[in-house]
Amino acid sequence: MHSASMQLLMFATAAIIIIIIIAAQICGHMAPKLGQPVVVGEMVAGVLLGPSALGYALPEFSAFIFNAEVKKTLYVIAMSGLGLYMFLVGAEHESSGQKGRRRYLPIILSILGIVLPTAMGSAATIAIAQQFKPGNVGMDVYVLFVGVGLSVTAFPMLARFLQERNMMKTMFGATAIEAAAIDDAMAWCGLALISAMAVHGSMVVALYQTVIPAIFFAAGVFWLLPKIFRRAFDKAVASGTISDKLLGGLLITVFVCSLISDYIGIYSVFGGFIAGAALPKVPGFSKLLQDRLLQTVKCLFLPVFFAYSGLNTDVFGSFNSQTLWVFGVLLGVAVVSKALSAVTVLRAYRWSWGETVAMAGLMNARGLMILVYINIGLALGIIHTEMFSIMVMIAIMTTALAKPIYRIYFSDSREAAQRAAWRRQAPTAPASTDVGTKEGDALLPPGFGDEGAAIAKG
Repeated sequence: MHSASMQLLMFATAAIIIIIIIAAQICGHMAPKLGQPVVVGEMVAGVLLGPSALGYALPEFSAFIFNAEVKKTLYVIAMSGLGLYMFLVGAEHESSGQKGRRRYLPIILSILGIVLPTAMGSAATIAIAQQFKPGNVGMDVYVLFVGVGLSVTAFPMLARFLQERNMMKTMFGATAIEAAAIDDAMAWCGLALISAMAVHGSMVVALYQTVIPAIFFAAGVFWLLPKIFRRAFDKAVASGTISDKLLGGLLITVFVCSLISDYIGIYSVFGGFIAGAALPKVPGFSKLLQDRLLQTVKCLFLPVFFAYSGLNTDVFGSFNSQTLWVFGVLLGVAVVSKALSAVTVLRAYRWSWGETVAMAGLMNARGLMILVYINIGLALGIIHTEMFSIMVMIAIMTTALAKPIYRIYFSDSREAAQRAAWRRQAPTAPASTDVGTKEGDALLPPGFGDEGAAIAKG
């Protein structure tokens, strides 16, 4: 007989094999063939592994493989890997570089992208979804939780999509990333306040226990990390490799920041991002770091998180004629409110309609972050399985819509024009950072879609 620890190891290993090989790889491979990014396939794979498919077809096998102890293990793996992924996103992140009043564009876009969906989502929840409220949860907590949840933009998913399209280092991509980062940071602060109201019944407690400490924490990280790592980064770029000692130091930094952010209540994902964003910006280092870590994180850790969320999603058990109606209304409110906020801000900044619609589509992608958000709400008892399942389906649908809406405007040539415009704006950047750029792309002055495309053609 194997010991309890060995049995847990065997079960967890079997679960990971099923998640990675059978589910995530197959669904991730199929997604692009259906016009979707890989991440949508991986999200669907997570749902298929839960009670909605595997648990429905083979309930005894599902309960055997994904037992309670295995689910706890998967949660630890998933959240640790999510922190690493956010660290890589933060390390690659660059400012949009806009000047004058345009530098406030991502801030305004994110603020309206939180306020309007929260207001409209809360109103819709009061009108049609209050019957799903747990009996021991106050109406204010429940309504705010659902409303803020509908306002979330999936920052990691947005980053991953832009990485797949080689659009991270463009004006459009940098603006989208900044807006999504601020959007999610505000959503997490909102979750901290809502959680404190649910647990302690006090918003003041959340302010001094979470929001204010988070501000000091971020300020300290941005002051300290450049002083620690700049010289080591210069040496790594000069040698063309990251030493084990430096990588170990970076991993310690990520997990320490994740631990601190978990302790103060903004959760490990933002500790990872803050650590990455605070690193000194040494040209060429980001690519070395991505080459060392990104593939493992994407192929191992993220699928585990999607599977963990899928294990808590029961489509057949939660959906009936009433829940389908609520799902349809909340989905419509979520899409329309995000689109209205994007159109209002970007048209005021004189973006073209094509770019505005593309940004509205990306801001609507809620994938990963809403899954983290609602998992916390489920653990706190703010929502039950029915609303959890509704919001999982909203996450999948809005994320699946993002790429088709984005591609209405952004053809391959327009993406190339944006990359070329960014290179012209930052001519000292090493060629290795222009991932995926085709030879022969014209060097363009800074500009947006239509202008850049016109210059490229003529």
